Amino acid sequence: MHHTIGEILRTIRQSAYQDDLRGLKHDLLMFDIPLWYYLNLETSQADRLPPEKEDLLMRFFALDPAILPQLRTAVDLKQAVSDAMLALLDKHAWQFRRMQLPWPDSAQVAQHFPSAHNPDPAAKFRYADLLRFLRVTILKKPVVSLADYFDLPPLIYWQMETAQKPLTADMVAWLKEVLNTDDLRQYTHADDLMAVVDQAYDNGTVMDL
Repeated sequence: MHHTIGEILRTIRQSAYQDDLRGLKHDLLMFDIPLWYYLNLETSQADRLPPEKEDLLMRFFALDPAILPQLRTAVDLKQAVSDAMLALLDKHAWQFRRMQLPWPDSAQVAQHFPSAHNPDPAAKFRYADLLRFLRVTILKKPVVSLADYFDLPPLIYWQMETAQKPLTADMVAWLKEVLNTDDLRQYTHADDLMAVVDQAYDNGTVMDL
């Protein structure tokens, strides 16, 4: 059994969109793919497309391009696509649950466990404090969001935010970029961190997140 790329795309689209071509057209526009072009691909008798096109189309359907070989040789293509879509839903459900998981208050943890990773003992606020302040007060994002942004396991990120682990050089550079400064001491030595950041934000100094 061998399925063409057209068969595979048509089966995936029918599973994801059924006959909702208006919704399909709207979503394709976000990937700069015209509807007529996509529908033409569904009629293709080719075994495969150039790798970059296959990757783009699989990403459009939020599927891993690595599943294409097994879809090409699936005994029951419709069932194989259905299984892939169910796995995708399970993945999204787990990601949603991760976003909702409560984490201990990192500010309280940081107070109870003084950090050995403090580059400036005279500072009133550590880099970890700046990171936590930006996440909670400016970004208003959960721990998992910032962990994903920095491509870190949530626990490792949380340990950095509680000053149990030092921030990476990239994270320090990110703090400087967001706060639009080459010298973080104006923040780490501030008497009132919120007031200083708010003032900088009002003046347009802080990068608009």
